[in-house]
Amino acid sequence: MTKNLYFIGLDIASADFAASIYQSPEQPVKTKEGFANTFDGFIMLTSWLESQKVNPANSVICLEATGVYSEGIAHFLVTQGFKVSVEPPLKVKRAFDPIGHKTDPVDSRQIAEYAYRFIDELRFWQPKDEIIEKIRHLLTARELYTKQSVAIQNALRAYKRHAVQVSLINDAHGQILKELKKHIAEVDKELDQLIRKNPTISQMNNQLTSLPGFGLLLSSSLISITGAFNEITTYKTLAAFIGICPYQHQSGTSVYRRPHIRRFGPAYARKLLTLAARSVVTHNEVFRKYYVRKLAEGKAKELVLNNVANKLIKIACA
Repeated sequence: MTKNLYFIGLDIASADFAASIYQSPEQPVKTKEGFANTFDGFIMLTSWLESQKVNPANSVICLEATGVYSEGIAHFLVTQGFKVSVEPPLKVKRAFDPIGHKTDPVDSRQIAEYAYRFIDELRFWQPKDEIIEKIRHLLTARELYTKQSVAIQNALRAYKRHAVQVSLINDAHGQILKELKKHIAEVDKELDQLIRKNPTISQMNNQLTSLPGFGLLLSSSLISITGAFNEITTYKTLAAFIGICPYQHQSGTSVYRRPHIRRFGPAYARKLLTLAARSVVTHNEVFRKYYVRKLAEGKAKELVLNNVANKLIKIACA
């Protein structure tokens, strides 16, 4: 299967990236560095690959997920017809011994070798729909404004306890808070309008927001994470991805810990789910009875709330 394939590893940085071509352990690895992380650099990469007889039909390109740094080149390569895999950096790192040099060319060679060794496990990347990307960007901006608003409120509350104050500081903090609240309201309005424009997403959002504890933010967050429930379709996978799935830790008779969550995945969605769980155990009769019963059995509050969050995910996926 991998005999006639070229495996290209890309190590992406903010300004530039390195590329390596790997075929098999018996053949030398070809490496080139200094490609600019710009459109012109992407063109240079494809020209270099072409000079090495590498084309979309006989190659697999692998790179690590580095956020916005790798987003541009991944989009470009997919539009050129290449098969692109975007892998978690930790997964690639754990495939090799933690010894030796650490440079961009070395990393690119390791990524290329990783693609060769784990070709059967690679998942090929495709750009998300434009509306899903816009929803994600709006949620990210809203969370940023919310954190800034909370920080300013805390600073203002603390400052007002000083015996000696400067009115300019109070006024400035008040103006910033007013602007942040305005921007949050604008983001909410834009998010709602964006969802309403797409019939499929709008129907999905209406179904989700009809569930106990779900509002626009939690609904749109789940839609964004799951790719409108096309990329993640089962509640177990979604719960594990968000980081609310409890895992066991035991070995033999001497090693044992209670099942616990790892808190990996998107923190914003996890926070919204926790708030939703707190809401339903307070205002929904069914969840309230479950919550009170589990507390009476001696269960910890955080454990019961996490169980409720898992139940909400299960209902949403259903």
